[in-house]
Amino acid sequence: MKNFEIITKRGSKCQAIVDGEKMRISLEAAAKVRLKEGPMDDDKFAEFCKLNDFCLCKKYLFDMVSRRSWTVAAAKNYLLGKGYAPESVDKAVNMALEYGYLSDEKYAENYITDRFKATGELRLRRELKQRGISDVIVAETLEKADLGDEYERALELAKKRTADREKKLRTPKAKERVLRYLIWRGFEYETARRVIEEISE
Repeated sequence: MKNFEIITKRGSKCQAIVDGEKMRISLEAAAKVRLKEGPMDDDKFAEFCKLNDFCLCKKYLFDMVSRRSWTVAAAKNYLLGKGYAPESVDKAVNMALEYGYLSDEKYAENYITDRFKATGELRLRRELKQRGISDVIVAETLEKADLGDEYERALELAKKRTADREKKLRTPKAKERVLRYLIWRGFEYETARRVIEEISE
């Protein structure tokens, strides 16, 4: 038997003293079971703890996605790291997916739109995969995206990179440096090589 000794509410926060220990309480969970001070048998308490963990997890997740975009994998890992139960995390994430608050497809679209001008397709693929986006979603999103000519994007980037340099690409070392930069930005080697040839003429 557990004993809820004191239940206090302050704004959107609630806590209780249960057998002398503090417990964070979800207002939603408290309302669902009509929580009140006094004894609660162990089975009911175990069920309440599950419900409470899920409600707290869901609120935390919805607050997270209201501030910025998250991938499904990143959101799950973050919530697990906060100590929420795997079952609560899965239920909360599934609810967020159902409501459209979480979407790997939208995340990938936004990520590509924000970065494609200064990033080659290889790097976009790699970075999205590192964020837990599936290869299928990455491929489909890149196919739909209007990225334009990758060569032209690489050319513009290389010109910006060398715009303020007096020597530009007159030395092999300078050419190698810009070539490595373009490859690091995710452009194909052949694309980068063609760009170097053009701007060094």
